[in-house]
Amino acid sequence: MISVKQNSNSKVNLFADTLKKKLVTKRSISALFLGVGGGLSVPAGQFTETANPSFGIMGKLDFASTGIFPFVIGGEINYYAYNSPDEFRTVNLLTGYRTKILSFGLNIDYSLSGFIRSSFTMPYLSVDVKSNTIKREFDAGREIEGLVPSESGVSVGAGFGFTMFILDFTVKYNYLKNNSYVSVTTKTKIPVIRF
Repeated sequence: MISVKQNSNSKVNLFADTLKKKLVTKRSISALFLGVGGGLSVPAGQFTETANPSFGIMGKLDFASTGIFPFVIGGEINYYAYNSPDEFRTVNLLTGYRTKILSFGLNIDYSLSGFIRSSFTMPYLSVDVKSNTIKREFDAGREIEGLVPSESGVSVGAGFGFTMFILDFTVKYNYLKNNSYVSVTTKTKIPVIRF
């Protein structure tokens, strides 16, 4: 009897050893999301002297993947046109003065869903680096010390936000020499392609 048990056990072991184990490989799921929205930009620092708060528009293309999660990488474009305070126009004897900023660059979001659990929202941190084209419109033939009609500059932004279903809400401080601002934006995002 004992030899039979040993024999059957060895057959089972032999059978188990000859089985080919199928390993399940994790497949990365990726997608591109298109976002369109806008929001309020509030000038900060020196920029408050020449600009009032303004509403603007934005567009964003995000790449999200389980392979790089919790990071989401995207390209972003923003446009704001700021009117000037009455006091600035009066002091400089201007009939009109406007600052237009078009910016585009790289944005990286870091999801905090691993730290903050929520069924309805997903909080995240956000940083960006952008190239900015700045145009100033004022009376023809006038020169204002320290303010050229057009220039460019690099901005760095940092902030936080949260996603609720297909909406993103973000508050961000954007540092741009002499033109820094705080933005409060919302955008809707839809999946464009999944692969």
